Amino acid sequence: MKKLLSVLLAAFMLVLAMPVSAADLTLGDLPYITCEDVGYIDYTGSDDASGASASSAKKTFGTARASGVVGLLANGGTMVVSGKAYLSKSYSLPKLKSPLLITSKYADVNYMNAEPASNPACAFKMASGAQFTVQSDVIIDDIVLFQEHADANAFVVTNGATLVIGDGVVSMSKSGTKMQIIVESGSRAIIAGGDFDVINNGGEVVEDYTYEYLKVSQTAAPEEDNSELINVPPAVAYISYNGGKNANDGLTPATAKKQMLELTSNGALSVVAGGGTLVATGRLYIGSDYTIPKLGSQLTITGVYDGVNYVNAENESNPESGMLKMLSGKTLTIQGDVRFENIILFQENSQNTIKVVNGGTLTIGENVIFMTKQLYTMKIEVEQGGTVIFETAEHGFDAITGDGIVIMPETEKGGFTKTRAYDGRFTDVTTEKWFYDYVKTAYEYELANGTSATKFSPDNKFTVAQALTAAANIHTAYYGKSVPAAKAGESWYTPYVNYCLDNGIIVVGQFADYNKNITRGEMATVFANILPADEYEATRNGTCPDVTSSMACYAAVTKLYNAGIVGGDAKTGNYRPNDEIVRSEACVIFTRIAATEYRAK
Repeated sequence: MKKLLSVLLAAFMLVLAMPVSAADLTLGDLPYITCEDVGYIDYTGSDDASGASASSAKKTFGTARASGVVGLLANGGTMVVSGKAYLSKSYSLPKLKSPLLITSKYADVNYMNAEPASNPACAFKMASGAQFTVQSDVIIDDIVLFQEHADANAFVVTNGATLVIGDGVVSMSKSGTKMQIIVESGSRAIIAGGDFDVINNGGEVVEDYTYEYLKVSQTAAPEEDNSELINVPPAVAYISYNGGKNANDGLTPATAKKQMLELTSNGALSVVAGGGTLVATGRLYIGSDYTIPKLGSQLTITGVYDGVNYVNAENESNPESGMLKMLSGKTLTIQGDVRFENIILFQENSQNTIKVVNGGTLTIGENVIFMTKQLYTMKIEVEQGGTVIFETAEHGFDAITGDGIVIMPETEKGGFTKTRAYDGRFTDVTTEKWFYDYVKTAYEYELANGTSATKFSPDNKFTVAQALTAAANIHTAYYGKSVPAAKAGESWYTPYVNYCLDNGIIVVGQFADYNKNITRGEMATVFANILPADEYEATRNGTCPDVTSSMACYAAVTKLYNAGIVGGDAKTGNYRPNDEIVRSEACVIFTRIAATEYRAK
């Protein structure tokens, strides 16, 4: 009897889990967007912003009563993903008063951007294994859903809710893992687009069904209008916090303004509303978070003008003139086109930030001097849609972060350039560790990244795929080439493997399994082939005693050993070719290839 009941129960659950036919749906059953409320979200935004447009996007989801974007949408409406919508942990969307649309396409503006394939510029993504739970009706359409990690993310439909996946949804994966849709009992999923693993726990699943879900019109968000400034001619303004007065006209060094202030005020910015030149004859001081808005044309901020050099760096604790500094911990935001040249950027107290937001461009010209009273300099953050242009290969910023565009001058073939500063972010890479200098330098040359924002995992093993990716990145940096993005259905590492094959770094059949851990001997065979012969100039003779001529890796290890790129254990001199290499050891190779001063002699 018990067995019969079990069979009947299993059959009943199977019926519940079967997909529902689209023909079973009626128009009255479907969720529609009826609320006109709109909120924009972009992880590079700020929860202090209004969320009313892409340029003022909220940073987080938050709750119906918090400062995130959901606080704008308690009644339902439309959440516009204008950059990256990111969940750092599992999240439950509170029950809203009407359906919510989550989209990257709104009022004829399409923010969808699936490039790069390794981390799309505009997408919805979650931390490893995180879940997004919906408790009321949600429609997701015209958006990239990005599965970044091997542990699957999931949309969980519960509390009798309906989740609609429109036919404009694009599924992308860095790991090959698919996102999941988990439909709990009494809930429903209507799926027309994307590619998911659907787990039906007794709910309803309708596939390949589309309908018009909008019952409200979409109105474009008002953007800042500076069109009237385009016809304002560029001008020159002088500024000196110590010697100037805002009551001055700011048109001569003797009548310098004291502060920048706002466009409509009596500060220096009002003089250069049409763009032009702002000359720091003394200290240009910013005493709070400050934004330089879009002006009529580019604004150049400098300490040299009309043949006069006001730059005075003699007082190391507080330069006298031709300098820009900010109150402790404050941020200077660039919304328009700004250029720094012939000026001191002085870091005095808690770290300052220069932030370039969507639509902004900052050019770092020649003779920008970085000075600090601390152990760090200013940092720069380039948000998606923002651009920073460096006119010289070296810069003095403590760190460059963000998803915007950073343009460095082209370097000649055969050179490696530091493109970022190590800011001590990895808590497991500290100064007393033997590998500190190697990890730090490899990070600065962008030859190594962490396993998370705060961990490097120096003792983790290195796979063949990771080694070939690193080899390809070093080769492209040296030769000025590039690796294409993975195609649909390809493994993330396939383009790097193909690049290494095409450029003679490895040969067909050299590795049977790209996911296995690479040995120290195999690592040598890869990295002995990525640069021209003259880059492996010998600095010493000999080889490691446990690497013999009968070994496949003998020639490669000897070549790298003689060039000072690899070495043996301190006590035995052994290379240990059959041991699996760890991340800290790999950074020794990366660093000694890029920075020859680290090579053993």
